[in-house]
Amino acid sequence: EIPRRLLAFHWGNGVNLDFWVPGTTGPDFELTDALAPLANVREHCRVLTNFRNYVAGRRGHHDGMAGLYSCYPFIQLEAQGAPYASKFGGISFDQVVADIIGNDTFHRSLQVGVTKRHLQNQGPTLLSMSHRGPDQPLSHERDPQALFDKLFLSFSPEDDPHAELRARAVDAVSEDAKRLRSRVGAADRQRLDAHLESLFQLQKQILAIPPTCEVPDKPTVEPYLEDGAEPLYEPNAAMAQLVGMAFQCDLTRVITYMFTGPSGGTQFHMLTPDKFPEFPDAHDLSHADHHETSHYNQPYQHMYMHRSAVVAMENLAYILELLAAIPEGDGSMLDHSCVLAASDVAEGWAHSEVDFPLIVAGGAGGRLKSDVGHYRSPDEEPIHNVSLACAKSVLPEPDAITELGGEQGNYSGYTNTPCAAIYAG
Repeated sequence: EIPRRLLAFHWGNGVNLDFWVPGTTGPDFELTDALAPLANVREHCRVLTNFRNYVAGRRGHHDGMAGLYSCYPFIQLEAQGAPYASKFGGISFDQVVADIIGNDTFHRSLQVGVTKRHLQNQGPTLLSMSHRGPDQPLSHERDPQALFDKLFLSFSPEDDPHAELRARAVDAVSEDAKRLRSRVGAADRQRLDAHLESLFQLQKQILAIPPTCEVPDKPTVEPYLEDGAEPLYEPNAAMAQLVGMAFQCDLTRVITYMFTGPSGGTQFHMLTPDKFPEFPDAHDLSHADHHETSHYNQPYQHMYMHRSAVVAMENLAYILELLAAIPEGDGSMLDHSCVLAASDVAEGWAHSEVDFPLIVAGGAGGRLKSDVGHYRSPDEEPIHNVSLACAKSVLPEPDAITELGGEQGNYSGYTNTPCAAIYAG
């Protein structure tokens, strides 16, 4: 059976809803300005609007990351001089999926990113989309060359006489860790369990058989332009091609992809004043902090946020078109994948939690409904239902996951109801 894959794509700080929400619903909906880059793959895309984050109400970007990717309310941390800090309240949904479909691949899951301008002082919630638990965030690899090495230069030769010996050495360390486990407290046991899990993954990789697929050329991407600005299109293309190869070689089936970060300071160097002819006296925002700009509730900044969302959609479209061009079975790789694309807030200047920008692309091998187009929820359905639908859609047995999330205080992201608008079962 052709494997199903899960890819979650994130861009930070929301959109301008005036340019995002289509005016019509159904499969023949009109693409808005923000969604226009998806024209070549629109038949693969479901645009979901009027969905709500029900763990929101404390701290916008933190709420969005925790609510969508884990369905747990976040746990507040000591800020230590930062404006705010938090960690996930539970395991992220991609890792719930990886625990089921990731044990037969070289990497249980991968975490990749594009922009290097992301917050590092407000806790794990804003650092990563993937968390093994409240204290186990998984870092994103943002260097295409390092990701290439991780994917294609990590195998032992098939005739390596020392592979078995190295695997036995891992066994010995594992036994020591297991003996120690009975002598420590609950928090340390949790850390030891995470360590044991990583040792198991390492041992599996030592003994893994190299993939038979053709290894691509190593990418060459400059991290910064001459003026210090950060390129976005070039590293995104390199990362997207590596993602496609990772799926094609079956090195992993679960990937989280942070294009730009929540509350992050990405600079959209391509958005120079000449791109805004309707604002002839506009000052230059091409090297401005994206998150800071998102909080100005002014027409020019609103248009800047819209056009930065267009950049995100152009880069998402590159990934979707690449997956759609890879033949697989009687369709394409995209037909056998579920791609969830979202941001951490609806509109940055309001930290709004209603009308979250959500796109679900691909077919997940028939588990996702086709001919949906634009679906607008009549009753502010939880975003958590979308996460559950995506999780179930890529499993060999969908009932292996029946619920996601939990609650804390007055906030609850718990769901056992996959979004019926997109989930075919």
